Amino acid sequence: MIPSPKDQVIPERENLLKALLLIALLAASLYAADRIAAVLETPFKWLLVALLGIVGTVLLTGMGVLAHDAVHRVLFRSPFWNEFWGGLLSALVVIPFQANRQFHLTHHSHAHQPGLDPEEPMHRHAFLFAAAAGSTIGLYEQYRLFFANVWNLRDPRRASRAAQDAAFMTAAVALYYLVLPALGISLLATMLPLVLAFPPVFAFRALSDHWGLPPAARDSNEPEQINAWVVLTSPWLAWLWSNINYHQVHHRYPYLSYIYLPQVFAATRDRQPYVVVNGYWRSLFNLRKRSYYCSSEPLALGISPTQS
Repeated sequence: MIPSPKDQVIPERENLLKALLLIALLAASLYAADRIAAVLETPFKWLLVALLGIVGTVLLTGMGVLAHDAVHRVLFRSPFWNEFWGGLLSALVVIPFQANRQFHLTHHSHAHQPGLDPEEPMHRHAFLFAAAAGSTIGLYEQYRLFFANVWNLRDPRRASRAAQDAAFMTAAVALYYLVLPALGISLLATMLPLVLAFPPVFAFRALSDHWGLPPAARDSNEPEQINAWVVLTSPWLAWLWSNINYHQVHHRYPYLSYIYLPQVFAATRDRQPYVVVNGYWRSLFNLRKRSYYCSSEPLALGISPTQS
């Protein structure tokens, strides 16, 4: 059974503990990278620092996906705590939360529709260019929305969005670039690896959301259209990234908390069309041969689009 928006149970306690755990693990990875860079006397240490940068970016991605549930207002029942934790987690990923909500909800309204989907500028390129630059383009688009809110402060709604984003983003930037150096933490060993690792880690996940599918019908609201993938990945990664791998399920039921996505997929896979792939590595290996808007039928690497 698929719960209604009011009938679903939001895992508030689990979400809070997961958010705190991810923040703690990120802090631990930054501290470890700093200590390794300071103590080890071998060039090999920079490989360890780079690996910790990848780990930190994977953790930041987990925070960003939790903030994504706050965008849909299903992280907490309380509007205040939903906006607070959404704003905080998003800011730690250096993304303005309210601007991201504008961007993301527009994406849901026009998912994979040429000329309408705001994600199109990120991905409608050659595969390698999208992998390398897609995250930067996405950040640019969201900051453009943030500054549009700043420049329209006479509109109370936009002013409120701008004020919230500015407060959280200022706090996050101060934490990373003022507090860490004040504590003696090297930015070279911590922030630089995160910045360098962000594009490939972002591409590793995000390219498997919509890439390589035929364009969706413009302004189509058909609930069973195919405009995203389902990536069956390891349980630990599905937990860490809050089941965002069930991306088509999320697009059909965007009001559901992430905890429901696997069971909804299991309940509907025999009567709704899905395109399914086993694992992110296999997904990327095959998607590299396709264009963003692919003209061929959306066969899931040999798996029927009507049955996994």
